[in-house]
Amino acid sequence: MILRKPLVATGALVAVLGLSACGSDETSDEAATTTVAAASSAEVLQEQPSADVLQAQLATFFDPTVGVAERAAVTEYGDEQTAVLEQLGGVLSGYPLTAEVGEVTIDGDTVTAVTEITGPHGGAPIPVTFARVGGDWLISDDSTCEFLGMARLSCS
Repeated sequence: MILRKPLVATGALVAVLGLSACGSDETSDEAATTTVAAASSAEVLQEQPSADVLQAQLATFFDPTVGVAERAAVTEYGDEQTAVLEQLGGVLSGYPLTAEVGEVTIDGDTVTAVTEITGPHGGAPIPVTFARVGGDWLISDDSTCEFLGMARLSCS
């Protein structure tokens, strides 16, 4: 699913192995830089969300039984949109939606997941973006506004 993870891990491993095989020309500063770079690559790998994490955020967002605070907590700028997110809860009670995360691509602090959004009358694949905020992956403001538009609600 996440294609960059193996490539980044392989690149970090090759860089570490390649630099440690250089021999006596390597200085302690170069070794320290290599160690920091490898650690940074490992941190990036740990910060990338799994499809399960993104799926959980969407399940909370579309669950008509969750409160507005929970829905706002999985949404970028959710605290600023509580009134419309509360309205969305009412809409979802009468027109339930589900989301199934598919292919995930990562671009820095933004993730796009092709997601099958399904309602009572069928479904369609929609690219849903997530933004990393404070270490959490939240449904981006753009995707939130798109969902609100589908429910005929205006994004604040």
